[in-house]
Amino acid sequence: MNFLHDNRILKREFSHGDLVLLYNSRLMLFLVKLKSRRSSPFKGLKVFPYSAIELENKVGHLFKVNGQRVKHYLGSFDDHKVNEIITLYEP
Repeated sequence: MNFLHDNRILKREFSHGDLVLLYNSRLMLFLVKLKSRRSSPFKGLKVFPYSAIELENKVGHLFKVNGQRVKHYLGSFDDHKVNEIITLYEP
């Protein structure tokens, strides 16, 4: 069972320029069931030893986070819209 479990673990290796989502642990305090606990995409600039990563947001602010709090983002950096309004019509 150990062998099967270890084969299914995906390695999270980050490099310069990867887009990542950051885990927001503060959302656990509120009763928000359907809201995503991952915040908007950030660009990874540097990868330090012991899985520390330096991130940059869209404005250009730099900060360091633990590598266990980030996850790869497969979209593009410019396509993410925070406040997009979608109008739904009845068929």
